[in-house]
Amino acid sequence: MTKEQKRNFWLYSTGRLVSLIGTGVQMIALPLYILDLTGSGTLMGTFSLLSMLPGLIFSPIAGVLGDRMNRKKIMVNMDYLRGIIILFMAYSAYQGWMNIAFIFTAQVFISILDSIFGGSTEAMFPDLVPIDFLTKANSVNSSINSVSRIIGPILGGIIYGFGGIKVVFLINGISFVISAISEMFITYVPHFEGKQKISFKSMFSDIKEGVIFIKGRKGLKELLLFVMIVNFLLAPILTIVLPYVLRQEIGFTSEQYGITQSSFTVGILIGSILIGTIFSKNNPKKSVTLGLTVEAIMLFIISGLFFPNIVTKFGGASWTLLIILYINLMVIGVSNAFINIPIDTNMQKMTPTKVRSRVFTVVGLIAQGAVPVGAQIYGILLDLMRGYQIALFASIVSVIVIILFLKIAPEETFNPKPVN
Repeated sequence: MTKEQKRNFWLYSTGRLVSLIGTGVQMIALPLYILDLTGSGTLMGTFSLLSMLPGLIFSPIAGVLGDRMNRKKIMVNMDYLRGIIILFMAYSAYQGWMNIAFIFTAQVFISILDSIFGGSTEAMFPDLVPIDFLTKANSVNSSINSVSRIIGPILGGIIYGFGGIKVVFLINGISFVISAISEMFITYVPHFEGKQKISFKSMFSDIKEGVIFIKGRKGLKELLLFVMIVNFLLAPILTIVLPYVLRQEIGFTSEQYGITQSSFTVGILIGSILIGTIFSKNNPKKSVTLGLTVEAIMLFIISGLFFPNIVTKFGGASWTLLIILYINLMVIGVSNAFINIPIDTNMQKMTPTKVRSRVFTVVGLIAQGAVPVGAQIYGILLDLMRGYQIALFASIVSVIVIILFLKIAPEETFNPKPVN
């Protein structure tokens, strides 16, 4: 890489590191706050829904903006706006105005801003580094993000336990402002020439172009269907069922819960380092297959640990049970890195920069669209049945889906041909 490319890469990554630490603090503390305030799994599911659904709905438009406007300006402005909103939430909590309706409303706006930010920054990243450095750059960036997500959850449980929700909002708001300042120094040449006019007609046409690109890739279509189903089944296990079981059914403290939440990202960090060094030239299909197989095994083990008689044998909310859960979640994180990094790198290589924002946001919409639906359903089920029953059923169905995917997915899914 040239000196300028290295500088851009580290400014991009440093900004992400700071803001993700703040976000990690808030995203651990807010569900705990809602649960402590209401004790309702349904409201936890509703919060998860509002954290994702508005952004997913808006994502096709975010993709158009990312392909027609300066991606760097979008990145900086979205960080400033999110920082302002969250700092206002801190002030509101300090003044005693905070309630569930206020949190849900603010989360809708934050979700939309997240979508606009993601649509531009994910498409911009491959333009900042040489294509032959892309796998290592994704591994390094994934490692940096993982470090922030390790620190964030631990701090989130501690800060919420000692300082309350207002301090959590204050830290997150400041982190976004710092991130925006870092990103302002990135040198980035827009991928288009001249002024880009945007209308409803042009937006529809641009979104259609992104969909057509995806339809022309059989391997990508198979992959998206698989990811959508697995995300529906498994993502809510980590975001809804796990915190509910640990806090309500087993009885871990907020500090203990924060520690468990760091385990997944510790695993991603380890997996990212392994992919970036030892396995950087490994066949993507082998990496994805290994990751899916290990992940399925670990999910069955975790489901078993949730059974009441197993919890009783470990003495309830004991540190022994916490350590075992931590190790299992960490291994899932390693597996996740072996799945996601090769897939993300292949998508970056096969998608031209002129349509990258639109393609990535449509892919995100399809892949993540089932997650908030699953979160809402799982939240309702938690008020009707035990967490271990839900986790076991989801694990069984997921194994069936994984086996079918590995048998029918074409080679293009794992080793696509690059597109100029």
